[in-house]
Amino acid sequence: AKPDDWDDEDDGEWEPPMVDNPDFQGPWSPKMIPNPEYKGSWVHPMIANPEYEYDENMYNVCKDGCSHVGFELWQGKSGSIFYDII
Repeated sequence: AKPDDWDDEDDGEWEPPMVDNPDFQGPWSPKMIPNPEYKGSWVHPMIANPEYEYDENMYNVCKDGCSHVGFELWQGKSGSIFYDII
């Protein structure tokens, strides 16, 4: 219970004192049981894609040359962030 002489303006917000729990045994963690079938972390097989073809123009934004540049600008309390240049 909050003491009668407690003043929130002078003393701040009142919090009740923490009482030790004698039954506490540390943070909970699940019990681990042995798994004889475990073979380690799964590694996905690398399979070649026969339909893949490299595209020379994949990263060409402007085929005839760019005449404009766009900036995506985010503003917040911590300052401005240049998020993307288009």
